Amino acid sequence: MLDLKVNGVSKASIVDWKTLIKTEVLTKEVDTLDFEIKGSKFVPKLGDDITLFDGALKIFGGVVIEREEKVLGGILLGYAIRCKDYTHLLDKKLVIASYVNKTANYIIKDPTYGIIPQYAPGFTTVNVDAPKIVPSISFNYEQISRALTLLADQIYYDWYVDYNKDIHFFDEEKYTAPFNIDDTSGNHIWGSLEVNSNLLEVKNSIFVRGGEYKGATDVWKYTADGQQRIFYVPYKLTEIEVRRAGVVQTIGTDNITNPLLVDILYNFDEKLIKFREDNKPSAGTLIEIQGRPFIPVIISLSDDASISTYGEYQHIIIDKSIISREEAREVARGELKKFASSVYEASFRTLNPGLKAGQKIHIKSNLRGIDRWFKINKIITQIRTPNELEYEVFLIASGTTTFTDIMIDLLEQNKKTIKVAKDEVLDKIKTAYETTRIIEELQTATAKNIPESISISESYDNYKHTPPFKWAPYDPKSARLRWSLSSWS
Repeated sequence: MLDLKVNGVSKASIVDWKTLIKTEVLTKEVDTLDFEIKGSKFVPKLGDDITLFDGALKIFGGVVIEREEKVLGGILLGYAIRCKDYTHLLDKKLVIASYVNKTANYIIKDPTYGIIPQYAPGFTTVNVDAPKIVPSISFNYEQISRALTLLADQIYYDWYVDYNKDIHFFDEEKYTAPFNIDDTSGNHIWGSLEVNSNLLEVKNSIFVRGGEYKGATDVWKYTADGQQRIFYVPYKLTEIEVRRAGVVQTIGTDNITNPLLVDILYNFDEKLIKFREDNKPSAGTLIEIQGRPFIPVIISLSDDASISTYGEYQHIIIDKSIISREEAREVARGELKKFASSVYEASFRTLNPGLKAGQKIHIKSNLRGIDRWFKINKIITQIRTPNELEYEVFLIASGTTTFTDIMIDLLEQNKKTIKVAKDEVLDKIKTAYETTRIIEELQTATAKNIPESISISESYDNYKHTPPFKWAPYDPKSARLRWSLSSWS
């Protein structure tokens, strides 16, 4: 028996069940529930908690995000309701964090520094099982769902939020469906299985251009010719030191420091040091430039088996938030894993419950000549009979680029060009509302030419809440309010 609850109270009697559609998708999108209610005696409000049960099994949990009136001939028949799963609540805050050589478990659920405890304390992490080490990863003002997706993509994992607000983060290779599909088992509605393949999105040679990382200290040596006063280095340098014939030189910043006050000027962006004309080294003088270089992250990874089968299809990923070669290689491996093969897509309908988006399911059909593992990427649930649900299941056996992927990539291009430093200072401003009461008393004299006086008194409440942050000891009594009365007549 199906039951729909609003804020924990059953409202099954007002649901037009034939309109109910539940759509479950992979974690880069969100699950939705659509239905209509009859009449207007009770109308769910935006933000109300919605749960759907099939008997004792909760099959949806989320919040109302849209409500539309259904009017016919000037008569209000009811409302169309759209709900979004608990990802809507998960994404209320943005993640700003960087991690180096930490496990995915640590990144997600560490009590102090984990994403969920810091940014989504109402959610649990009971089903987070990811001991794999992550070389480095940065989140630049990312929604929590996006941060988890980026983390999962890097280590070949998957994730979702269940209908009890618990995070599931798992090895996608181990997440299998409770049943498989073949020609004889009866696990799908006969004749509903469809399979197709294409080469449209094959990518088997991946380039990754990331940001920059600090290399080990190195030294570049030059022999002056007596005329040269500008010496170039191959990288931007930090912790720079310059010696002239073994003598350490004083260094200023090009275009900023007065060149008469130092021995040389250093230009970080143009990667050079510059001597004054009256101070250039004589012929044969040894110039040594020492420093730690900022080395660009550039890697290339390919799948030889895929190239031999389909030919080479190159693709580049540009993301300056990638700051290590290890992270770049993981990103490239993930891309190859998803796109090195031709794209197989399949779908079927079934009456069997228990399937979840993200599960692996095996299809073996002699009639269609296929024996392959697929991944469930979408499930649409509808009412078949008053007491029975039908599931339409969509599968992929390789990566596909959806409209959601395209829009996310466009919206996040600017984020990929910046790197959030650990020592960035947040200028945080909060609005405080205060009330001021002014009491004015005016007395009118009966006699003429008698001076009048005005008395102004004021009272205001001290802050009722302790400030969330402060830079000096806070004293409510130190507040001052100044009034100026320029004229009176």
